[in-house]
Amino acid sequence: MSLPAPPADPVTWIIILNWHGADDTIACIDGVRALTGGRWRLAVCDNASTDDSLERLEAALRQRFGDGLGIIDQSSVDQPSRDEAVPDRDVWLVRNTANHGYAGGNNVGLRLALRDPEMGFAWVLNNDTVPESGALAALLAHAAAHPRQGIIGSTLLYADRPGVIQGAGGACYNRWTGLVRHLGLNEPRSTAKDYAGTRFDYVIGAAMFIRRAWLEQVGLMDPGFFLYFEEIDYCRRGRHLFDLGYAPDSIVLHKEGGTTGGHRHEISLLADFYNLRNRLRVTWRHFPYAMPTILAGLAVTALNRLRRGQADRLPMIWRILWNFRHIRYEDVRRA
Repeated sequence: MSLPAPPADPVTWIIILNWHGADDTIACIDGVRALTGGRWRLAVCDNASTDDSLERLEAALRQRFGDGLGIIDQSSVDQPSRDEAVPDRDVWLVRNTANHGYAGGNNVGLRLALRDPEMGFAWVLNNDTVPESGALAALLAHAAAHPRQGIIGSTLLYADRPGVIQGAGGACYNRWTGLVRHLGLNEPRSTAKDYAGTRFDYVIGAAMFIRRAWLEQVGLMDPGFFLYFEEIDYCRRGRHLFDLGYAPDSIVLHKEGGTTGGHRHEISLLADFYNLRNRLRVTWRHFPYAMPTILAGLAVTALNRLRRGQADRLPMIWRILWNFRHIRYEDVRRA
């Protein structure tokens, strides 16, 4: 199957999702402003932060882009009027109606980007990342040379150890254990190109460069995952239509953890819930034959929580086990 060619001199829409992380998001915005090569437009989506993030982001964007900034509510993105059909600004602050999680929050920005006929690519960046100046140009060059690749990853480096790889574009997923392995993890930055052309299962969600054709043919991410495993599901859904790729020269620094925001204990509980629940969901959807070993692993997880003195997590694990297809984090918090 031949893929539609992107527009001549395509625009890349850069999507950054914020929730209680204005400092990181502003640093990411400044990294975007320093990009060289390629045309880009920016959508900063705030997931209904309850702190002062929205006010701070508006002030920072206004200071940097002046009248080039547009502010739009999610309702206008989801159901645009005729006058709003095509975005008329290069920079947007999008006010989401609720905390939709990683997938749902970024999807709002992607829907806005799809209204732009000049958009050829969307680049989803975690708010706790900072791209190096040549990162976008390297992605565009790689995409032009590999037209069948629908999602392309960057070289992720630890922000506090920029000589060390956090992930060489993608990762491998062990369907039997539900564990992941980032390519190049903890190896020197100089080894990144050794992974060019290596096969992997999904592009790491901290920096996903998505071709317009993928968005149009595969669709958006499943917001039901909320947090974690959504990129595994997303890449599996498009595997019959597109290849996955990795651009080693596209360098992105990643701090980790900025997207979740909040207090440490609450983050730990939230991360535990979504890691366990979504591991079961991905297995049920894509690898149902592996459910027995994943369930056995859940039993091991329960024993580990006991060993750590976290017996209060056992009811949550039990509820996930019996209702993983429908249970929400709010259900656990109310229990």
